[in-house]
Amino acid sequence: MKHLKNFSIFESKKEKLTKAQEMIISFKEKFGTDLDEKFEVSQIKLIEKAFDTFDKKFIKNKIDKIILKDLGGVHGRWHDSEKRKEMTLNPSIFKFKKEFENGVKDVPYKLFVLIHEIGHCIDHIERTSYSKEWQAISGWKRLDRRSNVPEGYTRYVEKRKGREIAGPKKSNWIHKEDASFCRKYTSRNPREDFADCFAFGVFSAWDRFTGEGGKKKMEIIKKILKKVD
Repeated sequence: MKHLKNFSIFESKKEKLTKAQEMIISFKEKFGTDLDEKFEVSQIKLIEKAFDTFDKKFIKNKIDKIILKDLGGVHGRWHDSEKRKEMTLNPSIFKFKKEFENGVKDVPYKLFVLIHEIGHCIDHIERTSYSKEWQAISGWKRLDRRSNVPEGYTRYVEKRKGREIAGPKKSNWIHKEDASFCRKYTSRNPREDFADCFAFGVFSAWDRFTGEGGKKKMEIIKKILKKVD
């Protein structure tokens, strides 16, 4: 193949490419994103399905590489620096068989996780969760983990096993006690708040956006979806 020389992981022209290798090359050409050579055919198909949810002109070249790595109890991780924008996915997510309920019927949880991680990418582009507007909705404030939470506020505490790689159990963000969130994990920090809202919005699960705060978040998400759909 004439494009083979551009991919260091497939250096030998004499070797016959596997189906997965062909798909990795095709994915790079289509979206401008490198895929870890360890990805299997079924996994690549699901990742491509997630990417195809968005306008290719918007999503292309936004993520430099997607890495496959055991993250313990963590599903995915996003890394953004001046040089590289990388998404890491836990291979365990591709084994998930459950589907979301309560307004997200027939949506495989593994697909939701992928959209959630892409949401982090879009957040770094749009800077939504970093804005005063977004943080004011739930009353987000930074607070040292050793400090007592003031009256009227609360903080997320991770109680699930295997999540140590995600960092300390206590979040270093607090939010108003009466703030509404799409699910419990959404209340970890403004970044997860946005990524979850974005993912639920992609699947039109608008019933997850409750209360006055939920309505405000929903309007912001709808505006962003118009840019990426």
